[in-house]
Amino acid sequence: MDFEQIIHNTRKMKVLFVEDNESARETIARLLKRFFIYLDTASNGEEGLEKFKQNHHELIITDINMPYMNGFEMIEHIKDIKKDVYTLVITAYNETEYFLEAIKLGVDGFILKPIDLDQITSMLGKIVNDYVHKNDAKRYQNLLQQYQDIVDKSALVCKFDKEHRVIYTNQALLKTLGFDSHELDNKKFGELFFGDVNFDELNENNVFNGILKVFTKKNEIKYINAIIKPFYENGELIEYIMLAYNIDDMMKPRRLLLDYINNTEDPIVAEIYIENFENFRGLFGEEFTESLEKQFEEILKSKMPKCFKKIFYLDNGEFALAGRINGIPLEKMLNKLKEYQAEINNSTINIRGLDYDISIVISVATGKDAYENARLGIRKILNEHHSFILATGLKEKMKKVAKQNLEVLHLVKKALENKLFVCMYQPIINNHTGKVEKYETLIRINQDGNLITPGVFLDIAKKGSFYSRITYEVLNLSFEKLKKLEGLSINISEIDIERASTRNYIYKLLKQNLDVAKRVTFELLEDANSKNCEELEEFIKEIKALGVKIAIDDFGTGYSNFIRLKKYQPDFLKIDGTLIKDLPNDTFSQSIVKAIVDFAKSNNIKTIAEFVENEEIYNKVCELGIDYSQGYYFSKPVLI
Repeated sequence: MDFEQIIHNTRKMKVLFVEDNESARETIARLLKRFFIYLDTASNGEEGLEKFKQNHHELIITDINMPYMNGFEMIEHIKDIKKDVYTLVITAYNETEYFLEAIKLGVDGFILKPIDLDQITSMLGKIVNDYVHKNDAKRYQNLLQQYQDIVDKSALVCKFDKEHRVIYTNQALLKTLGFDSHELDNKKFGELFFGDVNFDELNENNVFNGILKVFTKKNEIKYINAIIKPFYENGELIEYIMLAYNIDDMMKPRRLLLDYINNTEDPIVAEIYIENFENFRGLFGEEFTESLEKQFEEILKSKMPKCFKKIFYLDNGEFALAGRINGIPLEKMLNKLKEYQAEINNSTINIRGLDYDISIVISVATGKDAYENARLGIRKILNEHHSFILATGLKEKMKKVAKQNLEVLHLVKKALENKLFVCMYQPIINNHTGKVEKYETLIRINQDGNLITPGVFLDIAKKGSFYSRITYEVLNLSFEKLKKLEGLSINISEIDIERASTRNYIYKLLKQNLDVAKRVTFELLEDANSKNCEELEEFIKEIKALGVKIAIDDFGTGYSNFIRLKKYQPDFLKIDGTLIKDLPNDTFSQSIVKAIVDFAKSNNIKTIAEFVENEEIYNKVCELGIDYSQGYYFSKPVLI
């Protein structure tokens, strides 16, 4: 990452710089202001901690030796508050004890005095690159989770065979209609749903999207907004899937809103939600909230931008403004709405002689899908704690992500059903003898000769029932291969171990294969969602009693810490590849790795270097005293 890119990406970071020497503080602060707009300074650790509590900075740059509270003590307190804060330590020392303390605290880097621009640029480049990737990953993960939550909570799902008979209904649909699943099995579509659906016209490029009427078990009418799509395999029709939303409660004002949109050229909708509306209802009751909504509607009307022509009350603190763009620039309309929002947020409503502050969130969308997109935008705003969003196209984005996830799940399902999962094996070399000590098992999907790596399917599989089945597949293939190999290292996540069924399956395999148990190493993949440490510790204790060895994977980054080391008592530490690949030219990586190796040796733990890609890295690995090596320098993962 070059200097200009670093400057661009550091502008938004909130930074705290702590240095007790006034002259040094002023000098370094001037240098840091070239990178950061938001820069706080403090003269000691105690002051720095107080400023962090107030502002929750994203990056801490600190000296070590300071009065009242030193840099490491301050970092420890800060990490108790916010674990993922980036930390850089400024020091004139280059000693192992400092690096060991830094590893314990999860410090991201050292800046050695005297400080120069190149050194700061290099260190910030690494942090900023990680900062950008983490933010991108977090945003993507949040989107995926939100899309999944929205579908799980609100979608009604039904599958039909080629003859349009029901073969599956989800719980949400059964609850809406009041039936048990067996009562709907084999029912024809036309016996349950009423609307203008012509199955003969449906194909991959033409789906049904519209409103259907359905009768409940009590013969009550419900309305649903449905999408019906045919699914094909090898060109042959397999089934139809209906994804629908219950719109029974919106058939009056919502129906009018939808009619307005459908009959308006260039429609625009601004959906508005009164923040904390449910809290108002819970605290003050229905009579109060009805009065609140009536007065609020009057405020909306009195201050409504001229481009909007109608207000629709959608119930439960939600309203919609509808109008026509009519050639007005969208940016201008959005600015008007933001001004409108600010004006309302500065208003009060008087009920029974008391003034109540009101705040609103707004979701705006244009086009024929304006209402649906605006509605989804409100849910997104509330989930992400924002106040304003342009939601045009949000439904299509959600459908695209959902489609991609469905395709991946279909791939995994197909791989499980057709035995397409294969294990590849990468040798782990003993650095003292130069010989292969064991192999690491690496799962792949063999799709028509193309080997698909776990990065494509594993995270999505974790959200469903397929993940455990993949783990079983890896275990079965690995234990079968142990008949031919001296030893195997098998990846297993902490989430796997938390599942009783998976733990029991592993115990069963080990007890059935006691003769090879001592040749098995389980590499623990740490997971931020892991919660039950007691189950993990008990599992490790039981399998170690059977001769199994334990390795902690990717040590040195992520969630790795000394608390886990103490609890898990591993036999091996696999040093993270990002540290290993930089060893030849990065003194910081060398210091970190040396500290890890020294610690491991003093505790009788063997070390393994990942990502040993060439001879230069290998020589450095051996020089630092690492016990084992793994990487392309020796061999890519291969089929055995």
